[in-house]
Amino acid sequence: MKIKNISLLVFSLFSLISILVAATSKVTGPETISLALAQTCGTIKGALAIGMLLLVVLAAIVYAVGQVMGAETRARASVWATAMFTGAIIGALIFILVPYVIQILMTGSASAETSWADKCCTTALDTEKEINECAKGLGLQ
Repeated sequence: MKIKNISLLVFSLFSLISILVAATSKVTGPETISLALAQTCGTIKGALAIGMLLLVVLAAIVYAVGQVMGAETRARASVWATAMFTGAIIGALIFILVPYVIQILMTGSASAETSWADKCCTTALDTEKEINECAKGLGLQ
């Protein structure tokens, strides 16, 4: 039950961030959603990078501390560390795949020629030049 609440909280937080990014975007019109998804992609990648790093470090600490404890605690620590490391690997897969999934949704193509992920999936599309390059990559200009 607690995991469901945490999952709902994280989903709600990312949804709120997406809405705020869309509302504060410098571009109006149909490309606003596309650019908001681009900025959301960058936000997700930034959060996943930090999360993966923390999971790997915490897994190492839990495993190391568990080795100096008794047999039962050692076994539990090993299981917890394995679960954290598995979570980091799943996060890495999501980190790699999210830009290309959004690219397929936005452009209809996963080819490297369009390279939407390189142009648009960044944490900040602040300047007009960055926004225009992203919009061109989406075929909106």
